[in-house]
Amino acid sequence: MAYLGQIPATGSNKSFRILDDITSYTLTFDGSSATAVSAANDTITSNDHRFVQGQRVTYTNGGGGNIGGLTTGTVYYIIKEDTNNIKLATTANNSASNTAINISAVGTGAAHTLNVAFDGVNTKFTASYSAGTKVHMKRSAQLSLAVNGVIQQPNDTATPTNGFGFDLGSVIVFSQAPTANDTFWGHILADNTVTFDISDNKVDNFTGNGSTTDFTLSKVVPNNENVLVTVDGVVQYPTDSTTTRAYSVSENVLTFTNAPGNLVAIQVRHIGYAGHTSANVTGFYGRSGNVNLKTTDHILTGHIKSSGIITATSFDGTFAGTLPGISTTGFSTFTNLYVAGVSTFKGDAQFDGDVSIGGTLTYQDVTNVDSVGIATARVGLDVLAGGIDISGGGINVTGVATFAGVKVGGPSGIVTAVTTSGIVTYYGDGSKLTGVAGGKFRGYTAGIGTEVSVGVNTTNLDNSALTGVGNSFSGMYISNGMMIVDNELNGNHYIGTAYNGLMAGPVTVNGTLTVDGNYVVV
Repeated sequence: MAYLGQIPATGSNKSFRILDDITSYTLTFDGSSATAVSAANDTITSNDHRFVQGQRVTYTNGGGGNIGGLTTGTVYYIIKEDTNNIKLATTANNSASNTAINISAVGTGAAHTLNVAFDGVNTKFTASYSAGTKVHMKRSAQLSLAVNGVIQQPNDTATPTNGFGFDLGSVIVFSQAPTANDTFWGHILADNTVTFDISDNKVDNFTGNGSTTDFTLSKVVPNNENVLVTVDGVVQYPTDSTTTRAYSVSENVLTFTNAPGNLVAIQVRHIGYAGHTSANVTGFYGRSGNVNLKTTDHILTGHIKSSGIITATSFDGTFAGTLPGISTTGFSTFTNLYVAGVSTFKGDAQFDGDVSIGGTLTYQDVTNVDSVGIATARVGLDVLAGGIDISGGGINVTGVATFAGVKVGGPSGIVTAVTTSGIVTYYGDGSKLTGVAGGKFRGYTAGIGTEVSVGVNTTNLDNSALTGVGNSFSGMYISNGMMIVDNELNGNHYIGTAYNGLMAGPVTVNGTLTVDGNYVVV
């Protein structure tokens, strides 16, 4: 087939797949294997074979022994049992009536072949790419076929009167049987069902003048491979990243490397998906590989189902239903978010409203909880280590608070019992109590018991009749007088008129003893 530029290599690109060469297809199989050849069922087995009902094929034994009922070098006709099994017939009529050859025995040798080719008889061929992967079509426009470099007209029928049609999803049907001298080239617009709007499959027509190289297209195209360019019916080969060839496309401008001749017919067929300036794409199914969109493109869909990972820099909108798990490193806004599984927040998480947790909130790496409001624990607060530090405010406990240790610091660190029931009890000898201010003991008491005598010292007495009592006395005063168990009075002493004194003698008075009451020495 003739090209301007270099001959294209087989393979695929972002928008279409180049078809296998269907001018000659040969199946090689082991004719001695009972798995491949069944004498009981008269079948030859090859998984996912490419044969079509009624095709004319040529059988060879590959240098081995013939399969029973077949002769090497003989033409037979295909009876297609299913995608894995075929039978052979001696004539086209027998193939149509499913009258198969009786296979009596396996042959010998592992290189038996069945070949189907352009022979002037066969009109039906299986379209495939990547050495055997069958295509799937909904419209004939998904295929672009050239015979001897001339584009063939597509028809959505299995019985075309010109060009070609298709049958059973992957079978090309030519209106005229190609011959052994014909060459073939073709591609499919993505191997799937409906992949693009037919309205987007536009055709632009121009006429060359021998000097013009730039032609403005009717729509923007993503890349060179999204248009099929012909000059007088001859397919042009696009420039790629490594080699300059017949043409290139930038946005909506087609540029030829060499200006097309005067009055030549130039046809540009748009074969890619709908571009960013077109209407919404109504079909988008079965596409393999990446889909590239411009930054201004938007995808509107009612449902996205993915078995892998969906990565987005942000989410914005309302989610209906539940998500099994969300992991995001960016900023995401959710009106309502329900997560049934695990949610991982690698950065800061900000909640402007309430956070309600039905179960247990556990995070081993949390070192600080910072709250400007009230933190409420309804059942209890268990601090395993570190204690509780309240630098401002205070602790308000309406029930019983139990502390294994309380530290009150600073001059303002006061512990106050504000009611009669608000009792603060200290355990121990009081050695750790400091800064306790002195005061008066008021009221009457049944007595004071001490394990160690610390003495009682008074500067002033409320009763003036007791003035002078106890200034330097080493004994004891009882009731309204005194009883002295010592034999010395040191200092000056006074017994008032309303008081009595008793002392065990003999007595030595080292000072002045004044008696206005009664004083008895025993």
